[in-house]
Amino acid sequence: MTVTREEISAVRGHLARGELEAAVAAGNALLERDAALAEAWHLKSLAEHRLNRLDEAIASSARAVQADGQEPRYLMLEGQLLHDAGDLAAAEQRYERVVALRPAWAAGHIALGEARMDSGRGVEALEAFRAAAAADPANVRAWNNVGVAQQSLDRFDDAIRTFGHAISIDPRFALAHFNLARLQARRNDIATALRHANESARLDARHVDSWLLIGDLQRRSRNMPACIAAYESAARAQPDHLRALNALAEVIAEVGRTEEARAGYGVLAQRFPGNLKAALGANLLLPILYRDGEHLEQSRAQYTEGLARLREAAPRLALRPGARNLQDVLWTNFYLAYQGRDDLALQSGFGDFMRTVVAPAAGRYLEPIARRPRRERLRVGFASHYFYDCTAGRYFMSWITHLDPKRFETIVYSTNEAMTNDTRTIAAAAGQFKARPGRPLLALAEEILADELDVLIYPELGMHPSTFALAHLRLAPVQCAGWGHPDTTGLPEIDYFLSSEAMEPANGQSHYREKLALLPGLGTRYAEPKAREGVTRASLGLPEDKTLYLVPQSLFKIHPDNDDALSDVIARDPNGHLLLFASHHEQLTSEFAGRLAAAFGRRGLVMHERSLFLQPFMPHGDYLALNRVCDVMLDTWHWSGGNTSLDAFASGLPVVTLPGEFMRGRQSLGMAEILGVTELVARDAAEYVDIAVRLGQSPDERKAIAERLAASRGALFGRDEPVRALERFLESL
Repeated sequence: MTVTREEISAVRGHLARGELEAAVAAGNALLERDAALAEAWHLKSLAEHRLNRLDEAIASSARAVQADGQEPRYLMLEGQLLHDAGDLAAAEQRYERVVALRPAWAAGHIALGEARMDSGRGVEALEAFRAAAAADPANVRAWNNVGVAQQSLDRFDDAIRTFGHAISIDPRFALAHFNLARLQARRNDIATALRHANESARLDARHVDSWLLIGDLQRRSRNMPACIAAYESAARAQPDHLRALNALAEVIAEVGRTEEARAGYGVLAQRFPGNLKAALGANLLLPILYRDGEHLEQSRAQYTEGLARLREAAPRLALRPGARNLQDVLWTNFYLAYQGRDDLALQSGFGDFMRTVVAPAAGRYLEPIARRPRRERLRVGFASHYFYDCTAGRYFMSWITHLDPKRFETIVYSTNEAMTNDTRTIAAAAGQFKARPGRPLLALAEEILADELDVLIYPELGMHPSTFALAHLRLAPVQCAGWGHPDTTGLPEIDYFLSSEAMEPANGQSHYREKLALLPGLGTRYAEPKAREGVTRASLGLPEDKTLYLVPQSLFKIHPDNDDALSDVIARDPNGHLLLFASHHEQLTSEFAGRLAAAFGRRGLVMHERSLFLQPFMPHGDYLALNRVCDVMLDTWHWSGGNTSLDAFASGLPVVTLPGEFMRGRQSLGMAEILGVTELVARDAAEYVDIAVRLGQSPDERKAIAERLAASRGALFGRDEPVRALERFLESL
């Protein structure tokens, strides 16, 4: 019996009213009468898609196209479903057929451009979006996407004009405001970015990405209450939006509310048992600070148990194909390294677990890459989030700026929007500098693969999720980690760990999953830092008549084992004052101060009378000047100073250190040995306190050490040997 238009309309009515199961049943009933009825397959597919039955929807859509392959609507839906499933090549093929059949349909060109964008082919995507705008010049979505493609091609001025044009067509189009806000955020124009992000959220209160961007901008401005409020708005806008809910838990953890964040992740893991990010947070979230040694050991045990649970749940947590899914891989175990223990087993277990869950979604990115025939120049990539004026940037920029350009072609991938003086120096020295903040993980992976690198180096793996997520993949024949975060990555796709010969212990290899490759000296060509002139204790608000013991490390790096020694130094020097830096999160500063106050109290001292917390983020020139007006730097145990020790030695400030078992606790030792001031190196806790107090009470000895440091700085700073050794290592691969 022939199916009537009324019967087809009835299926559409079920869809319009959200009666999805009824729409599927009605579609099936029609197909029992006519299995070649393309419209019934199409409508059934729409209902199945909305029911999140992606595989069934794809099968139904394919039957619609099989029955009528000349109908653009059917091809369009099949392309969208294949796109959702991560089959970008097949989706693009369907969209190409759509625009060939209906060239004046802007939506078809837009879909084609989006598939190309997700494949990392911005030039071809821009072509498709321009075709959409030409087909319908008043189509604000087409113009918005033109701007997105221009932005992906680093044509930022063009993109700003295009987003402005889209807004001029329709000032109420929230997405154009949102994209303009993202671009202004990348240019570090936070005020303009916030204005457009807020307008986007006002126009479309359910647009979660607008609220998340507002939160991100407030986070960058260190306005954490406003950040949390924005993330809470995102969660209210769409209560089941996992990215918003995970972001809220993440920022709650960042401000030090660890138990609350872990509980939040736990609720999400129960509500969404297949969500990887929620599972990671519920099982692996670590405190930023520890109340004491017992708390640290409890936290490590919880982490170990959580990792075991994750490995058991791996089949349930495995990612499905699709570029968007891989955002859940954005995770690091950053705070694990500050526990002062051997992390090899835990990091390797995590790396193996992540490989298991990532493989279904990114299997082709895990395949070995054969080494290419030797080219005239070795092509070396550097992927980092920290190529700007910061610790990692200062440490590792020489690997790019001083690598011989006649023998090495360098390509830099920066996942950070910051563009500072150091960034510009790196960009000028690199063969290519590719700023890719916010780029989808697989799109960036595709770009790196297309560059056909010989070696890919990650200078600071473990510090930021964007690069740590990339490092789960195989993007070059040889992949290396630097010691910007000096702990084994534990990742099976990282082949070598580049480290400092002066800082590694004799048994260093036993601490790494990677093969350890040692570079002489600091391992980098580190330029001698210069302090700002004219800075005095008075100008910094510091007491003139006190002995100042500087502890410059971030509070989360100060292991509880340090507390007694720091307190003993101040107890034994009646004129001594401890100088520390506050966290940018008040709760963390309060927690640390309470912990240290207890140690002071056990010695009959009142902490706030004998210590001072400076505000964080002092400009580097001022910070160097601060070193010059202090008397002694007290190095931290288990995690010693890196840049902070270099700054101190360059300023003539003696650094008292007690070396640890692992490289991350031996950096100051390596520097002291190079400089010939090993009398600053203690053998145990008692000697550490003795050396510190003796120096604090002996201006003449401090002056003599400062003179020796000034005479020997050339042995530490501006050395070419580490970069020459890096060149030899690269050419030996």
